[in-house]
Amino acid sequence: MNPEIIVNLWYILHKPTGVVYNLAGRTYYASGTDEEKLALLKQLASTDYLLATQFSVPDRFNVDGMNGCCLPAELDDPDTTLFEEVYQGLENEAGLRITVADFENLKIPDNPLFVITALYQEDHGGVPILGINSMEQNGAAT
Repeated sequence: MNPEIIVNLWYILHKPTGVVYNLAGRTYYASGTDEEKLALLKQLASTDYLLATQFSVPDRFNVDGMNGCCLPAELDDPDTTLFEEVYQGLENEAGLRITVADFENLKIPDNPLFVITALYQEDHGGVPILGINSMEQNGAAT
């Protein structure tokens, strides 16, 4: 039950086209059982996307020749690297905020506990609608 960094991840889907065009993430430092930490991530997913750091879908992903987007099916691939830059960006961001000497213990683990939640964007823009499906895992998402 040692504290560790856990991660909420979001993908933003343009609902009319079904294309993922943006990603977001936020880290937390939490202790408890894996079940307790997953419950915390799920609870915070419905509000913290407003405070999450946003990232573009990497250019190596494309749909019909258009770079920087992917289909949601990419998330079904256990070897996906879709969130690789998100993890790197979040770790760099944490390094800028943390002033303790023991920063090594506050890095995102190789196999972090995470929840991925869908956000759906309508054509008219505005605040995304939170998807009802979340994926959770205690393992690498990169």
